[in-house]
Amino acid sequence: MQSEIPISKINPEQVGKFITKSYYQELAQNFEDKFPSEARSVTLSKSTLETALGDKNVSGIKFMNGLEDANVPSSRLLVLMPVNYTMNSSLPNALINKSGFMTNTGAIISLEKTWQVLFNHVLNFKKLDLSVHYTKINRGSFLGRNVLIELVNKTDGDNLIYNFGYNMEMNYPYKALIHPENNLSLIVDQSFPCPGSSGCPKTDSDMCALTHIATNFAGNNAEGQLNVLRAFRDKILQDKFNGTEIEKYYTISASLLEAINKRQNQEIIFKGIYDKYIKTSIDSIKHNDEATAYALFQEAMQHLTDTYLYQ
Repeated sequence: MQSEIPISKINPEQVGKFITKSYYQELAQNFEDKFPSEARSVTLSKSTLETALGDKNVSGIKFMNGLEDANVPSSRLLVLMPVNYTMNSSLPNALINKSGFMTNTGAIISLEKTWQVLFNHVLNFKKLDLSVHYTKINRGSFLGRNVLIELVNKTDGDNLIYNFGYNMEMNYPYKALIHPENNLSLIVDQSFPCPGSSGCPKTDSDMCALTHIATNFAGNNAEGQLNVLRAFRDKILQDKFNGTEIEKYYTISASLLEAINKRQNQEIIFKGIYDKYIKTSIDSIKHNDEATAYALFQEAMQHLTDTYLYQ
């Protein structure tokens, strides 16, 4: 068993490397044994990967796990999320395109469809392992630009195969095992699980927008307010409302923080978010008006993405 990449100061371009055929077979077999009902691979269009890496501002790809139908394992698909060059001790942040994201086949799906297929994966995985909390479910794998470009350049055909692997020692399900369709001598792995999963690299500063804002503006009440929001989040994830909004939040939260932190009036912006959305939502929850709290959450996500991510 090979060890995982040590988590330290990360150059996102360099995440991932070629592995041996025997290690590939071990990871693939582990996945088959652990999840016998699940699809074990999907076809990954070479041209899709080239397109996703085409922008010079892209340091790597988050291959996010999705399902067209939460009840149909064979409807497995990948959502390819290009990421930026943020350099700290965490993974870089997703570049959010208003038109949506490409899937492994090259099809482009809307942002609304993206959140749905990602949440379908979460619902499916929860059925497979009831012991795992929704927030700790492995949602995908990250690989850096360098190894992906090398793989593309060495692939003669039109397609690659993305196999799912499972590292039992590190408990990383759905690891990325990518190789040319007709070649098992070029296999890429040593990916990072992302986002939210146990083992995913963390930054020194909290990249959860709600935690960051509440900590800075709620004072001594911050932890209590965050616990109220976490409990409400869990109700959303358990189908009281619509968990797709949570997947949207997980995807864009760090990108939003990064975008707002670049503004000169960032503290005014954060204080406005706290007063208008967070504090008001907490008050609604405490008065058992969860519908209003959820509507505020939706409104906040739409306003913040339109204002800070699409310009």
